[in-house]
Amino acid sequence: MRTILVPVDFTSTTENAVQLAAEWANHYDYQHIILLKTAGKSEFEILHIAEGHSFVNEESVNNLLARTESLFTQLINVITEKYPQIQVSKILSDWSLTRSINEVIKNQPSIELIVLGSDDHASSNDSYVSGNIISIARTSRVKTLIVPHHYRYSPIKNILIPCDIKGITKLERLFHHKSVIQREDVRLQFLNIDTHKGDDTSDEKKQELEDYIHQHLTEFPSSIHYSYDENIINGILSFASSHATDLIIALPGRHSFLYYLASRSISEGIYQNTNLPVLVLK
Repeated sequence: MRTILVPVDFTSTTENAVQLAAEWANHYDYQHIILLKTAGKSEFEILHIAEGHSFVNEESVNNLLARTESLFTQLINVITEKYPQIQVSKILSDWSLTRSINEVIKNQPSIELIVLGSDDHASSNDSYVSGNIISIARTSRVKTLIVPHHYRYSPIKNILIPCDIKGITKLERLFHHKSVIQREDVRLQFLNIDTHKGDDTSDEKKQELEDYIHQHLTEFPSSIHYSYDENIINGILSFASSHATDLIIALPGRHSFLYYLASRSISEGIYQNTNLPVLVLK
């Protein structure tokens, strides 16, 4: 049973991610969605205070657990009221968010996708899940879909794939995820960005990339684009804003969102991307 895992908290950011997961499951033939709520430090720290040192009474703890149960009920209804054929499960974990996700994936081999809600400049949710996006996306063993807070599902027709022409073999990751892109009328747009002026990509390298794509992804209509920008993220988002784009696929390597964010703030990468979902392949 193909399964999507959605970490949730008490914010509208993760509620929106659940709504998107339901749409994605319906369109891409997933049968099961797991909602994961962790004992986040900001909310459940009181449950882990050593005996004899707790200043929180039992009623407060019970109220918090009741609120969590209410959240699960609300989010389950978001899915089943529209798509009753989708099975929904819930998990409440006492571990950290990243560890909880990895343990659930280890115990549930049917999980093929994680959907993460991301705060943006226009939202003030301070989502616990959003604050852990980078660590989750880096450590998870399955592909991860990052969903901006204000994004609403629409059919995926145009997919932007930033790629490094010096490492075209990274495109092999696409071969293992053709179910995501193997839909009627889907078009792939490959984008290479030079970060140094005058460092134009050679015709030989361009031909090598073109031949590789045509050889391995010949069944998909595609186009190849070359651009210059000192800031790779800015280059990607500028291209996406001026070309029809419904989804960005992040590959390993120099053009990956995660590679870029290793040395820059989250706000420069994920938070700038207020309109489009990003699918991080593994």
